[in-house]
Amino acid sequence: MKVAIIDIGSNSMRLLLGLYQENRWINEPKRLWTTRLGKRLDDGALSPDAMAASYRAMAEMKEAIDDFGAHKVYALATSAVREAPNGQVFLEALQAIQPMDSRILTGQEEAQYGFLGALGEGVKKGAYYGIIDVGGGSTELAVGDKEGILWSQSYQMGAVRFQILSQEGPEAVKAVSQALWQDLPQDLCVDQWIGIGGTATTLGAMDLAMEIFDGRRLQGHKVSRERIQDMICDLRAKSPEERRAIPGLQAGRADIITAGAEIIAAAMDFYDMESLSMSERDGMEGFEEGLCRYL
Repeated sequence: MKVAIIDIGSNSMRLLLGLYQENRWINEPKRLWTTRLGKRLDDGALSPDAMAASYRAMAEMKEAIDDFGAHKVYALATSAVREAPNGQVFLEALQAIQPMDSRILTGQEEAQYGFLGALGEGVKKGAYYGIIDVGGGSTELAVGDKEGILWSQSYQMGAVRFQILSQEGPEAVKAVSQALWQDLPQDLCVDQWIGIGGTATTLGAMDLAMEIFDGRRLQGHKVSRERIQDMICDLRAKSPEERRAIPGLQAGRADIITAGAEIIAAAMDFYDMESLSMSERDGMEGFEEGLCRYL
């Protein structure tokens, strides 16, 4: 069975093509199109420019999906579409380009799929794991063990949403986020925190100075809280043009990475995370795993 999964995020749209064979997934590398759906109009609606960029991206995805020969196509929309008054109409327009089974995920569902995708195999019995996923429009955290999720939260803070706030000063994001974070239950002591999604994987790629992104090198790479703060200081000292030259930093993310990194740093302070173990696997793989019971 060949499956295509489309992630409709607040900063980008991504495509994952996978073959389910002999009870396991064989995936092609993810592909990404920057669309900026999270930069919405004053009334919260998706902007014409962002929707147009998304339609172009979907047309290119359709070509890739047809070439791959996918039997089923699924689309998962997140924060920007979830909050926009024209989100459903936008999804219907995308479906006219590429017929698909589309869903608007809740923040809790985002956290659950992210946890399932990030952990995969190799989870130790008796250990607690946490994931943080800073997207364009929202941030999800989840904590659990081998049996599943025990606590999760979705916060209305993201790299696109907080971009202007970040420009107000180096402490602005931390000051606002401090009032939003929710305490972990006292009986949960996380043994390992995992960073997933565009912000975290970009920071991991920057730390590794990747000229070409390599998910295999990134997988399991640890980045300390101090190192992330160093990267934030370096980003703030650079012009937009200088940021685009940083190895590992995609040009389409250069203007929002500081805000995203500051959200991660604030979360690491609040939840006492010494480091993040980066994972290229995220909610897209988590959704794949959920499909296994039906294939």
